[in-house]
Amino acid sequence: MMQHARAPVHAAAAPPRLPRGQHRISTNSRYIPVRDHADQEIGTTASRRTRRGDFLRAATWAITQRLHPKAGNTTLRVARDLAARLNADGHVAYCRDTMWRRLGISRRTLERHIAVLRELGLLVWAVHGTRTNTRPAGSGEWAGTATIYAAVVPRAWDDALGHRVSGHGYHARHVGFTDHGRQLAITEARRRTRSSRRRDTPSCKTNHPRPTAEMRGKKNNTSAPHGARPRPRRRHVVPEPYRASPSQAAHAVSVAAWIRPRVPWTQGEGLRRLAFALRPWIATGLSAADLAADLSVWRVPRRPASPASMIMARWSETTGHDEPAADPCRGEDTPCGVPPNAAFREAMDAVRARLTRLSPPVEPEPEPPGFVIRDRILASLAEADRARRTRTAEQCLTFAEWEAVCDARERAPW
Repeated sequence: MMQHARAPVHAAAAPPRLPRGQHRISTNSRYIPVRDHADQEIGTTASRRTRRGDFLRAATWAITQRLHPKAGNTTLRVARDLAARLNADGHVAYCRDTMWRRLGISRRTLERHIAVLRELGLLVWAVHGTRTNTRPAGSGEWAGTATIYAAVVPRAWDDALGHRVSGHGYHARHVGFTDHGRQLAITEARRRTRSSRRRDTPSCKTNHPRPTAEMRGKKNNTSAPHGARPRPRRRHVVPEPYRASPSQAAHAVSVAAWIRPRVPWTQGEGLRRLAFALRPWIATGLSAADLAADLSVWRVPRRPASPASMIMARWSETTGHDEPAADPCRGEDTPCGVPPNAAFREAMDAVRARLTRLSPPVEPEPEPPGFVIRDRILASLAEADRARRTRTAEQCLTFAEWEAVCDARERAPW
């Protein structure tokens, strides 16, 4: 074997890797993209965290300066979509499956431009998405872990704009400007102000003719005419059956508080509105138990929209039936009905006889009188109160409910 057969081969030396946290600018002032995935993490990146405005400005600057050969208008569209969904911490969910459809590009194109943003130092990984199922085993569902990106800006952008940065890496902070950066910031602020003024529409200006004041004598001010003075607002007058003194109003509230938990269809109404609607009924001398019994037998929807309005309407109907109704046939101009003739009566009798033969009438069961129904309702309410007072601590849902049961037992007579 020849001596030089095992001699080491002198290959071209690899370019030295830049230490983490330093500028990625080469000796000829050219930006070096972040190719290594290990440097695209929050803990290893040389870029600092940022928010929506600086992220978009840094992305526009990096693309216009052609720092990456594959960056273009589509890269800027992807950056704008990510910026629109940034949260307060500067993080955004990747949402690849919906993002490429929303932008109208292919999935592979989206992945390529996301990689370009990472290499430009504008995106870093906060959370790596995985396909591990996060749903319980046996549920038949699948949901993986989402990829979370953090918006950052490279140190090259801060140096180009004259930013003074404190610290290094993701948690570095922008603390001021250099002399050159201050001039650039002032120029940019003036340009934004001019562009915002240029976007104003003519409708924002008040160039409409205004009426001039009428001059009287030598004075340059006039008093308003008497007809133009605002009239004082009239106070709302409460109808007569609903008027009450402060003590009567407080008593009505206590009655409504006793009735509302015992009458289901009144539980959706406010306590004061219900007390106001019950004032005429309370004025007639009815007790809270009598009112609860009467309200329980009313035929109303299970959950009316306004129980107080229904109670007030029923009171109006009750007071209206007490007054004698006028006979419509007494007036001279009002026509009266014509009585049926003999042929119509005979035809109606034949129809009734036929219906009676087909379905003989069934005698209805006698309806119990009202006082029997009221006694049954009062008995059920009393039974409910006794059952509530005899509950044990295990049957109560909260400690406050158990204390209320104990207080009721102490107040109950022997």
